[in-house]
Amino acid sequence: MRPALIAFTLLPAVAFAGPKKNVEQYGLPALPRDAFNRLAIQADLPLFWVDDRNKDQKVDPGELQATGQGKPLAPFVARGKLTPRFERAYRQLVELRRREAVRRELDAGRPTILHTDFSGAPPQDKALLREILAAAKIVEQIYWKQTGAAAHLRALRRSDPASQMLFWRNHGPWCQSPATRGDRFCNALPSFPPRRSGAYPDDLAQDDKLCKQLQADADAKQLLDPFTVVRKGRDGKLIAVPYNRVFAREMRMVAGRLKAAARAVARDPKEKALERYLLAAAAAFESNSWGDADEAWAAMSSQNSKWYLRIGPDEVYADPCQQKAGFHVSFARIDPNLLSWQKKLTPLRSTMEHDLARLIGKPYQARKISFHMPDFIRIILNAGDSRHPMGGTIGQSLPNWGKVAREGRGRTVVMTNLYTDPDSRRIATEKARALLDPKSMRYYSPDPSADLINIILHEATHNFGPHSDYRVKGKVPKEIFGGKVASTLEELKAQTGGLWFLQLLHRKGMLDKTQLYRAYTAAITWAFSHISRGMFSPSGNVQPYSQLAAIQIGSFMQDGAMTFNRGRFTIHFDRLPRSIERLMATVGKIKATGDRAAAEQLIHHFIAPKGRGHRLVHEKHIAKKLLRYPKGTFVYSVVY
Repeated sequence: MRPALIAFTLLPAVAFAGPKKNVEQYGLPALPRDAFNRLAIQADLPLFWVDDRNKDQKVDPGELQATGQGKPLAPFVARGKLTPRFERAYRQLVELRRREAVRRELDAGRPTILHTDFSGAPPQDKALLREILAAAKIVEQIYWKQTGAAAHLRALRRSDPASQMLFWRNHGPWCQSPATRGDRFCNALPSFPPRRSGAYPDDLAQDDKLCKQLQADADAKQLLDPFTVVRKGRDGKLIAVPYNRVFAREMRMVAGRLKAAARAVARDPKEKALERYLLAAAAAFESNSWGDADEAWAAMSSQNSKWYLRIGPDEVYADPCQQKAGFHVSFARIDPNLLSWQKKLTPLRSTMEHDLARLIGKPYQARKISFHMPDFIRIILNAGDSRHPMGGTIGQSLPNWGKVAREGRGRTVVMTNLYTDPDSRRIATEKARALLDPKSMRYYSPDPSADLINIILHEATHNFGPHSDYRVKGKVPKEIFGGKVASTLEELKAQTGGLWFLQLLHRKGMLDKTQLYRAYTAAITWAFSHISRGMFSPSGNVQPYSQLAAIQIGSFMQDGAMTFNRGRFTIHFDRLPRSIERLMATVGKIKATGDRAAAEQLIHHFIAPKGRGHRLVHEKHIAKKLLRYPKGTFVYSVVY
């Protein structure tokens, strides 16, 4: 998957400072002194916290002064102790601070509408829409159980509208944007529940230690199966439980909706491929066996259906160990306007696979490649794991596992109706100008077509070379490298391979020099945007796209293909192809040989420890320049 460029509103950090440590008062995040005094004014509370004399970051009775006349301190302090009235007032201030953080998180996104009007569509199309939209709502329920959000739904009913919107947008009460990263007060619920995935036992710490424990377990193959959750058996041993047992009710409901959708499209003789997929997907939701659904889905294309639908569990990025597949729905119409690229690239599939195999070298051998070159689609609705809190996926190659993936028969799509609005184009240009020198900026274009070829090649490259289901000594990448490293490596391979294949298209006359340089520039600005998000999520999880972007920019800087001077980067287009090829050969060899030590060394060479910036990547400078810009948060409007 290749996600979209993402940036966030950056508000002044001083006004929102939090405690340096996870200090609590009354079981709540402790308010810093400046926040206490500022919020006390807002709440008309006659108190002033004079000084944190004992440096414990908590309010103590002797540290308070009244701001009125007479003895206004008396209701809050009695016999040298804080009273219950003070506790109520303190909780009120914490709630004010929490709501500030919620608004800040919401302001990090800029609402962008995706509107589709089917009011004039034939009856079978409207029937299909009703069933898929209903199935999407149920998939959201499954996904919220996966993320752990479902456990907090009852508490959400008593929350304010802004917090309810944050919960819906973020698939849970937890904040996501760099603007609120590290802000302990940013939560949709006043109880401040910690992030806990529903995929693992609730009494185990969901950290790297757990991920390594699963990988080292004697039953690792079962425990790491992407279509299971991990639970404790009666003897305390970790066991894998299939999705159709854990989410049995919801999965049966989705299956029913898909069967109804199949009956609707059966009236259209041109939609036999979609009908077969709907029935196969319904069976998969009942059995948790996804191979037949993948076969039916791979058999669909822009040539035999006007619709695009993918429904089921696929990507693992939201999972703490990046092992468990998240349920999602991507529903779209085929966009026939860009099929010329499909026709150009399809004859090159074998050449691309063999060229990459030669670059990687032994032990990798070229495979027979028969996947579809990208279809172009216009998104109608995303749900579950496909509905991102901010931004949206603009390219995807699936499936990630199974026979279809192993045999290179997957399907690749590019979403063509995202980021085409005037606001998105304007902001993208401003961001590029903030980081590129005038010489490099000459090759920047806000036209989405400038980035289109990169998206196409990124998704295609997922199907070339050692892929996500490629085996070394019988083990797949997530067993060899661990889920987090495997995810970063696969996306690094796809993005770097896409850049490497640009030279092939240039040699074939499909791209002239200006188009080639524009594609390079678009890819580098894409990398800048992901670097600005940080290498780790707010929960401390790896962000594969940010890490691959840092590895690329760091490599280009190290090779002299890019330089940095006076706050701006210069792209040396004559040196860039060699640097791309060197990185592609390195990544390909690591994946082909299963060299975990080399993989970790490559990542650690360019990914600085948490909170620091790598000297070659200039992370802090990039973040400072880009995080001031809001990013589109997609909202969906479907009329039928």
